[in-house]
Amino acid sequence: MPIDRRTLLVAAATGFVSVATRAARATLGPAVARFVINVAGPSTSLAARSWGPLAAEFQKRGFPTTLVEGIKPNSSFTDNATRAAGIVAALKDITEPVVLIGISNEGGYLPLVAAARPVRRLVYVNACIPQPGKAFIEIATTEPFAVPDSLLDKLIKGAQPITDEFLKLRADPGATASQWQTFRDHVQASKYASAMKNFYEVCTLTVMPAVDNVNISGAADDQIRPAWEQAAARRVLNVEPVVIPGATHTDIVTTHAVELADAAVRGL
Repeated sequence: MPIDRRTLLVAAATGFVSVATRAARATLGPAVARFVINVAGPSTSLAARSWGPLAAEFQKRGFPTTLVEGIKPNSSFTDNATRAAGIVAALKDITEPVVLIGISNEGGYLPLVAAARPVRRLVYVNACIPQPGKAFIEIATTEPFAVPDSLLDKLIKGAQPITDEFLKLRADPGATASQWQTFRDHVQASKYASAMKNFYEVCTLTVMPAVDNVNISGAADDQIRPAWEQAAARRVLNVEPVVIPGATHTDIVTTHAVELADAAVRGL
């Protein structure tokens, strides 16, 4: 699937990198890691502004931050590979070591970026942690993934007919391109499945990329079960998760920006 390059841009530091940060970069040299955050919409959007507290914390620590505008997650059935390719294309002129951050379902394409270009570190924040050769919906429906009665839990349960259709096609080696397109149309039309479209695609990796991983889990995550997140970090990413007390699924990047930044930059 071709990348719509008009939807991709790099909002390189404007409004996010202070004079102090530039001075810190000049002191530390070109090897300073650049934090990269993928957002849906322009750098002035609400989604981008919500990352402001965390970007400011990176600045204080001397790390520049770049916002990469990607394809809006609910605008079309855009697979993780295309999203990852868009990030890679947007970062083609970045010379510093890259630290890529992903929250929630953004975890699905973090390793695909690392498999396609050099990445210093991947930071999974309250994130779906993919497994090679599996679709995330297979993980979500067979492991204790979602917090009971959460929005995510309701989406997964409400999308069960779509999930059944997916599993039937996945088990059919003769399934045609037309059948898969019809399935994608059904996903797009579902008020449940359309909110988690990338759950219905198989991770194309055979192994996870050999890269420095950091997993940060909010102890009060109200969508993804913290116990699942932390166990998956150990099992799949081979790292000990950093647990932030009191952090929920979304306020971890705002209210808990200081603790999150400390964990993300540690060891760089």
